[in-house]
Amino acid sequence: MSLLDKVTSLYKNKYYLIILIISATFFTHLFNPIGFPSVHIDEGIYMYRAMHLLTFGNLEWNTAFYDHPYFGPIILASLLYIINYPAIIVSDLNDHSSVELAYIVPRLIIGFFFILDTILLYAITKIHYNRDAAIISSLLFSIMPLTWAMRRIYLESILYPFLLSSILIVVYLKSSKNLSMKTGNFLILVSGIMLGLSIFTKAPLIDMIPLLTFYIYLYKRKIIQVFLFLIPTISIPLLWPIDAAFSGEFDQWTIGVISQLERQNDSILNALYDLYSIDPILLVMGLAGTIFAVIRRDFFLIMWIVPFLIIFSFFISYVNWFHLIPIFGLFCIASGVMIDWIIKRSSKARIIPISIISVVMVIGFFSTLVLISTNISSFQYQSMTHINTLLSRVTELPVQYHDKTISAPFLTLNKVDQNIDSMDTTPHYPENNNAPHNYSTVIISSPIYSWIYKFIYNYNNTFSSYTDNKEVKKDDKVILVLDRYFRDYLVNNVESRNKSWNSDLTTSTNLYNAFVGLNSTKYFYGTTSDFDLSQYPFTSMRFNMGGSPVEIRADL
Repeated sequence: MSLLDKVTSLYKNKYYLIILIISATFFTHLFNPIGFPSVHIDEGIYMYRAMHLLTFGNLEWNTAFYDHPYFGPIILASLLYIINYPAIIVSDLNDHSSVELAYIVPRLIIGFFFILDTILLYAITKIHYNRDAAIISSLLFSIMPLTWAMRRIYLESILYPFLLSSILIVVYLKSSKNLSMKTGNFLILVSGIMLGLSIFTKAPLIDMIPLLTFYIYLYKRKIIQVFLFLIPTISIPLLWPIDAAFSGEFDQWTIGVISQLERQNDSILNALYDLYSIDPILLVMGLAGTIFAVIRRDFFLIMWIVPFLIIFSFFISYVNWFHLIPIFGLFCIASGVMIDWIIKRSSKARIIPISIISVVMVIGFFSTLVLISTNISSFQYQSMTHINTLLSRVTELPVQYHDKTISAPFLTLNKVDQNIDSMDTTPHYPENNNAPHNYSTVIISSPIYSWIYKFIYNYNNTFSSYTDNKEVKKDDKVILVLDRYFRDYLVNNVESRNKSWNSDLTTSTNLYNAFVGLNSTKYFYGTTSDFDLSQYPFTSMRFNMGGSPVEIRADL
């Protein structure tokens, strides 16, 4: 048997290529989970909320206004609870590996989410199109540099398995006409629940309702099944405003949602340009595949992309590049379908398109390999290690709530009545113990660092963010962790404040007062500037600054 025959035999095997795709995905999204990419501030925000829920059993994290629904932190906290996190981490200030372990665990969870995403994307494409298109699409999805963004703890990364599950059920129904009415209705209900949870994670996912509703109707052309799908799709996200209304905060909810829509203008064109910087190959192929779908009147892909573009072009003013994650899968499917069509119609010169796509995948894989082999986030963990060193100089007793010491946050998950705002947060020292006068160390930082010190090391007097409306007392020991996000807030505080929702947050005055007496300064610099940011694939590095440099000031 010739080499070509062996390769053909492997390709036709039902399992070898699936194993290859899963293995490639496993490597590209679980290898070096904390070295690349750098930790983004949004990751800290979502981890803070998840850990607050895990610790206090409620959703009153009070880090901001009503910006996003609750399901992202809920599912993340639930998974962390199942694996007994953070008890599996040794929260010892002298164990410097603990700061890395704190991020490794949730990053690995997100990595496993992506493996599931790849399997779901393969199944969707295979059922709706064919096996060849599914192989190409899933390989592009798993190895191309564009999807490194889904290694981060973004809401988009969390919701993706639910979104793809909903789509998979719908395309399965379309291809399976012989299902019993009971089974079909059950699957329709599950699909609606999955999409409802996706929207309950991030509201703009309402753009998927037209596509899935249309295909649900095509299944049996029964309006009752459309309603069966729409009931959970709509009712689950409505829990968010209903909860706000029952809490007497519906006005705040309205203002928060409007503020999210009307943030500083950064259009979808700028976001697409950023994607081009990260992965020009896949973006060009994805756009070409989308145009190809329009020419062929492929309503599945058209109805996936058009509502998304409408919402992010006309209704949302601020579009960051990672907000486009929900269409990453579409780009891969569109590319795979287009490439498969070209290969099958190049009977006399089939080797040419096969060779081209093979080269593209090799380039994509090694470009991703180069990126994930870096350690550009090390300065962030070095910053936390230095904070640990500072804290180890201060002997502090455990903080107690209602005379009950919280020694392991995950144990209080079911205490839904423990609202931190209504609790006595004054530290209580045991009798016959001479508590030091300066018993409290105040840590003020961006959420990248704050959640670790509040929930892993149990330093209760940690600001959730530099936007907290808290006062620093004169006798408090203070550690300020000034990264780019913090500095931008201080510099642009007046200009960036939206009085309609942000007027109750702290002004810069309290924060500037916290600087008094902080003479100890240490800087930690990232290494992203060491790369040629104009050279592919290192163009991705400009989205991995991580708030560098980090300046730490303290009076300890």
